[in-house]
Amino acid sequence: MRLKRAARGIPKMKNRAFTLIELLVVIAIIAILAAILFPVFAQAKAAAKKITSVSNLKQAATSMHIYLSDYDDIMPITYAPNPANPAHSTHGILTPAGKWFVPANNLQRVAYESSWATNTYPYYKNDQLLYDANSTPVVTTSAPYPSFTPPSSAPNISYTYNGNLNSYSHTSIATPAQLPVLWNGRGRASLTGWAYANPPMYCYDTAAPCVYKPPVAGCPLNSGNGNSSFLSLNSRNLGYDLHSGGIIFTYADSHAKWVKLGVKTTANTDPLKDPFANYNGTTQPISRWSDSQRCHSYLFRPDFDFGQEAGIVE
Repeated sequence: MRLKRAARGIPKMKNRAFTLIELLVVIAIIAILAAILFPVFAQAKAAAKKITSVSNLKQAATSMHIYLSDYDDIMPITYAPNPANPAHSTHGILTPAGKWFVPANNLQRVAYESSWATNTYPYYKNDQLLYDANSTPVVTTSAPYPSFTPPSSAPNISYTYNGNLNSYSHTSIATPAQLPVLWNGRGRASLTGWAYANPPMYCYDTAAPCVYKPPVAGCPLNSGNGNSSFLSLNSRNLGYDLHSGGIIFTYADSHAKWVKLGVKTTANTDPLKDPFANYNGTTQPISRWSDSQRCHSYLFRPDFDFGQEAGIVE
């Protein structure tokens, strides 16, 4: 009884709500924490995408090395007679990639089967390996295939092949650890249902092998086979700032890595590190590096030893 009486003497606490000022303080603290943490989360997400892309491209490069063992150490072909003009080999055009394409004639069939993305598919067996999660799918058409538009189910191809390696002997590559094979050669653009070689190598004689020839004085442009290549700047206006100011390359020794580009700068870049010479403060290149004879794209020559050779801005 005494305990009960004593308890009755204790005053009861009244329920107390937050004041408006206290609520505003809590909201401000949450906003500050969000402002601090959200960029960290975004950076972590970007890093994860970059790691995934490097891993995928490494697997694609490994599959190409398995291809080499089956084809006498010869790099994949990607050129065949152009379906729109059989007198020339395909160079600088989009070629179908994926099982969506059904050739309308034999020329289209040969061109399709000769594309690097098609003839190496039995080795990588997963189109997702050729898709970069930071790229933007682009649906387009290709002039030699006017009646074909890829369906949304067609694979998105983010990477391009070094066209100078068409039918080239892998053992003849001067510096395998530095020669690019696959890379984000369309920048942020990922072409739905189409494969591309960048740089494309020019071959005009269908009766002769389409194989790279080293730069020579008075380079015979627009004639013969393998005398010239030309790096495309086209990113479908999406730019080349794909992974925190850089893109992914895989090399002839099969390793893959992220490479920082000179995007958003105004000075000329280093020709040994960046395929493009100048970006004029944007993410889209306005010029490219060429060898001193203006025959080939600077970084993509299989005979280049990656010494301090002068590059020409084009």
